Amino acid sequence: MEEALAHVRAERYTPALEIFRRLVEANPRDLEARNWVARLESWKGRYAVAEELYNGVLRDAPGDLEAELGLVDVLGWQGRHDEALERLDRLAEQHPGNFDVLLRRARVLRWAHRRRESMDAYEEVLAREPENREARDALEALRAETLYKLETGYFAEEFNFAGATHGSFVELAYHDLDRVWLLGRFQYQNKFAQNNTRATLGGTYRFFTRTWARGEVSLAPPGDTVIANQDYTVEVVQGLHPRFNVGGGYRFLNFRAADVHVVTALADWSPRPDLHFYFRYTPARTTFEPAGASVWNHGGWVRLVWDAHRKVSPYFLFAVGSEDFAGVSAEQLGRFAAQTYGAGAEVRVTSRQGFRAGYSYQNRTQGRREQGVGLSYFVRF
Repeated sequence: MEEALAHVRAERYTPALEIFRRLVEANPRDLEARNWVARLESWKGRYAVAEELYNGVLRDAPGDLEAELGLVDVLGWQGRHDEALERLDRLAEQHPGNFDVLLRRARVLRWAHRRRESMDAYEEVLAREPENREARDALEALRAETLYKLETGYFAEEFNFAGATHGSFVELAYHDLDRVWLLGRFQYQNKFAQNNTRATLGGTYRFFTRTWARGEVSLAPPGDTVIANQDYTVEVVQGLHPRFNVGGGYRFLNFRAADVHVVTALADWSPRPDLHFYFRYTPARTTFEPAGASVWNHGGWVRLVWDAHRKVSPYFLFAVGSEDFAGVSAEQLGRFAAQTYGAGAEVRVTSRQGFRAGYSYQNRTQGRREQGVGLSYFVRF
């Protein structure tokens, strides 16, 4: 046992694991060795194996606190925060005031982005053990987390069938780091030789651990003939698994000579903590005025974001769709189908500021092409 623990202290987990496995083979009733095997498997990222091993210990020794806390860690590292907190609630009833239970609860609440509850839990830990370094550092970090993000940027589009577009925007976002996200945005652009502006207000509210609702309103001056005069969006997202979300939404756009109703079906999937896929299917019904004729168009997109480095997150985008603006004279686009390809990255210069850059290329029917670039700077405070 001492030899294995020496390997653990030196972070030589593979030889330590081999020794603990031999100890378990020699004595299957050695709960300490079995818990160490599970713990080391979890440290190596083999969560399913570790979970099974911890559950095996609990079947043979119900209530074993070391196995219970180890299982809480494994659930938390997998993003299964609700399950971890349910176990911690039961453990708190069985072991009132237990320090390790209190500390685990603070950690899991932080992992679940429940900032206020996590701060309260860490303060409770410090009330019991004022010199606890983990609790002090975590509480300091939570208090230092930023609530606001200011971003400003420039974008340009070039067409082979119309004049170029360029514009700029400024956006202020607020996040209470718990349940509420708010944003305000003002945008100016020159498109098809017309100047136009748009103001946007939006917000997201987290009702439960993995249930969000989002709403957004964008307005342009009455009579604007290039972009939607009114643009309303509502969306609900439900997490089915820590790495998989589904949802749906509705968007209404009012142009000078048409109304567009967009239905959205969405799925977000993160096969790895650093890899995120976003899928959207967006059928749209356009109703033309004054005749009232309607047409359905189909479209969708997929976006991949890769957190390749703590300072760089590249993304890639592919979208397909068709439009029918033959009745909207201001757009001058008629009917077309298109495929869009895009790529870009977020570069974090420091923990509080960075840049975003992107490029897109759209290939349309009738030999039409469009490409666009964008660059923005953001700061958190």
